[in-house]
Amino acid sequence: AMRPRALTDRACFDFERPPVVDGPRLHRDVPPERWCVSRSDLAHLRRLVGRRVLDGRLEPTERDTFDASDERIGPCIHTVNKQLIVPITEKAGRPSWALMLHPDGLLCDLFVTHGWAEGIYEFIDKVLNSWPREANHVYCCMLSNPQCLDIGGLIGSPRESPFARALLAAPCMLVVPNHSGSIYSRVWCAYEAFLAYSEAKVIKTATAPVKCLSYHLGLMALTMVLVFCAAWFPFESIDAEDIKWVDGLMYVLGSAPLIVASCIPFSPMTLALLYLNAAGAACSAAWFGTMLSADIFSRNIRVNGTVFGLMCGAATLVGEADRLWQIQGKDEAKQLRQGYTGSLRDAQSTEPEDKERIMCELAASGLEEEVNRA
Repeated sequence: AMRPRALTDRACFDFERPPVVDGPRLHRDVPPERWCVSRSDLAHLRRLVGRRVLDGRLEPTERDTFDASDERIGPCIHTVNKQLIVPITEKAGRPSWALMLHPDGLLCDLFVTHGWAEGIYEFIDKVLNSWPREANHVYCCMLSNPQCLDIGGLIGSPRESPFARALLAAPCMLVVPNHSGSIYSRVWCAYEAFLAYSEAKVIKTATAPVKCLSYHLGLMALTMVLVFCAAWFPFESIDAEDIKWVDGLMYVLGSAPLIVASCIPFSPMTLALLYLNAAGAACSAAWFGTMLSADIFSRNIRVNGTVFGLMCGAATLVGEADRLWQIQGKDEAKQLRQGYTGSLRDAQSTEPEDKERIMCELAASGLEEEVNRA
């Protein structure tokens, strides 16, 4: 039977009447390392879920009482799977979401490990925000595994499972934290982390986009503009004999707080130092700009000083962005630790047989302690 050609424009795909394929046969013929979706597929899925939530076709449940107006977390993946993925792929002939969109498959170069308790918006936003530049196609269990088929029958031995085969093919694994608890409290996530660690894969933690990043940077930039304007006119009245002394002061004001902020441990003091440096950089640019316009002494020195002030201002904005990214990173690390005991034996599994198989494999290999450290 001919396979429908994968559409590169996901907006052209008719999710109401998807092309019908032989799902079981596809998953026999296409190797697991090709059960992948693209970055644009994830972005379109987010929009599709949003539309289904707004028109009431994706509803809260007793288990998942999500807020339909919330754009940050969204319905949990269990809900999305039951109310969206399963019904659509059932109509398409029971393939996975990935092979429904790409019947010939896409070779895996990014593996995502995550829990199903997270919100779909939370998950997709973190993956898209942290997508490695070199990656093209991602294996994600909710989209890569056929949700309408016997998934347990596909797993067998943990190392021969579709998860493991896709992970072994990918050079990079992305760990996606969530607000509800550590993914490492789930046995498959812990096993995937161990497998990636033992195979020397690059392991990255996904982070959400920094909330109000533009606002924070804009506020600091506005501070610099206001200080620059406020300092310009008073600087015009400085006596000529004081100019060299003020030159040195401006170089210090425009850079010293930033240097100190980069040397001390991250703390609330960092923000104060960055704002101090923003004001100092603005004063520096205003001072050297004033002297340049007045054509006092060496023009080259004034040009260099003005450029120095502008560069210090730009560096301060970069420092503020880095501070916000550090805060976000700490939040993600906290989510990874939430509920994690440090022992794989405490990890949970929806299917007790899965945990038993994983523990038997690890016990036989003598790597249980290594898993716990990983």
